[in-house]
Amino acid sequence: MKKRNLILLSVICILSIIAFTGLLVIAFDQQQKRDKDTPVETVTPTQSTTPTPDVTIDPTPSPAPTPTEAPSRNKPIVLGFAGDVNLDEDSYPVAKYTEVGKGIEGVLSKNLVEEMTSADIMMLNNEFAYSTRGTEETDKSYTFRAAPGRVGILNEMGVDIVSLANNHALDFGPDALLDTFSTLDNANIAYVGAGENMDRAKAPVYFTVGDKTIAFVAASRVVFAMDWYATDSSPGMIGTYDPTLFLESIREAKENSDFVVVFVHWGVERNNYPENYQKIFAQNYIDAGADAVIGCHPHVMQGLEFYKGKPIAYSLGNFWFNQSRKESGMLKLYLDPDDTLRVQILPVMNQDTKTILLTKESERKTYFDFMEKLSFDVKIDEDGFVTEDGK
Repeated sequence: MKKRNLILLSVICILSIIAFTGLLVIAFDQQQKRDKDTPVETVTPTQSTTPTPDVTIDPTPSPAPTPTEAPSRNKPIVLGFAGDVNLDEDSYPVAKYTEVGKGIEGVLSKNLVEEMTSADIMMLNNEFAYSTRGTEETDKSYTFRAAPGRVGILNEMGVDIVSLANNHALDFGPDALLDTFSTLDNANIAYVGAGENMDRAKAPVYFTVGDKTIAFVAASRVVFAMDWYATDSSPGMIGTYDPTLFLESIREAKENSDFVVVFVHWGVERNNYPENYQKIFAQNYIDAGADAVIGCHPHVMQGLEFYKGKPIAYSLGNFWFNQSRKESGMLKLYLDPDDTLRVQILPVMNQDTKTILLTKESERKTYFDFMEKLSFDVKIDEDGFVTEDGK
């Protein structure tokens, strides 16, 4: 009896399991059918609208602007350079700028401003301090200081970086120089050749354009007094009367970049030809790693030359400095995608406290002939492209 009841209980359990399994199968089939008939919702990831910057800078030692449009490597990287600029409150440029009242295009020709602002990196010589403080050097014939608000003029010109290694940056002492650093920082303009100490003064500044890193260093061979040199604990500039320390900066820049620009204050004022030491130093700079050497200080144009295929511009003259009529220039370097380098000098003239890009064919030819005569074994074509003579 017990055996019969056990068998019956077993049969009931088996039948229950089979029935439960069947219900699971039916439920599964119905769910699959529902899943097949129900549309699937897809989620498309939101694409960031923040553009990738094409030009960036190492945040140390100096901040700089971050342009917004990524460059195509099918196009060259364009570096632009100009010479001496003076925005002293009593200078002719500031007086003209104020009188005309039309912004930078009232005193620089529109086509020239377009050339400057279209360069990936634009550099010139800032030959004054931005400050309302400081003590004037009484033993100097000329001293230059601009109100900090004048830095906006450089922004209008499209300037990205300036050299402060020159014989006027400390006309009003270290306090005014320190104000200059903060003024440029606040305007997102980088600076080289001077700093709050020697480490900063001699430090390269790096820009990254696309996949290339461009380094800038600057120094002055023309220094008013020994205490204008930076020290480990005091502000000032780096000199190159003895180029040993500056050559170290160039080598450091070369180790950390693809292209090194040396910007140097040197030569004799109003001489259209370089001193012998300028030629020797330029070669030393290139041997140390410079890919281009750009000079200023003479306030007039000096010639162009190549050494080991690297361009040297001994002086770019006054860019916007006084009211005299003199040749000026904007140098453009094209770093092409195939890693070749092209050099172009734009024909610029100072006249009536304005700076203009020459457009008349006859004036351009006269300018290029003038520059060829000043230069050393180079040819300049009708568009201003400079090549080594015979190449």
